[in-house]
Amino acid sequence: MSCRAKSAPTSPHGRHKFPRTGRLRRPQPVGKIQRGSKRCPFPPVFPVRRRLKLRVLVVDDHSAFRRALTSALRMIKSIEVAGEAGGGVAATEQARALDPDLVIMDLSMPDLDGIAAMREIHQARPELPIVFLTAHADPGVEREAREAGASGFLAKGGSLEDLVIVLHEAVEAPDPAG
Repeated sequence: MSCRAKSAPTSPHGRHKFPRTGRLRRPQPVGKIQRGSKRCPFPPVFPVRRRLKLRVLVVDDHSAFRRALTSALRMIKSIEVAGEAGGGVAATEQARALDPDLVIMDLSMPDLDGIAAMREIHQARPELPIVFLTAHADPGVEREAREAGASGFLAKGGSLEDLVIVLHEAVEAPDPAG
């Protein structure tokens, strides 16, 4: 059946009910999106993942590097620096007190190395992702850290963009234990 009517409905005054086109309007179903139409009654609904800021604990024994990393992370809109720690013992205390979403930790620290600190943190919070940011970026050390439960591993010379990508991937990764 054609969309064109043979004779357009008229009003008592003799004018067309639907100006100039001569077509009859079909009622649009309410709440349903017409794919071919130019206008939709409402915008399509897509699942939107809204994520609050990622709260990060920064742990490094070199205070200048820690401060530089902290200030760089504060420029990223999706990241909030929850706190800083200067060693492994302080990291375990801060991880319990501040309840961060993620920990960025140096591997070699004087009081407690990164892997031992990670094991202590995981005793209290096994689901907490820990990303190692270290100058010792060789495959053997990375394998040891990942076997101990690290969620990510990066060299200190990498870019900030790479770090942000690794941080978000570590938080969104499924739990290997569960």
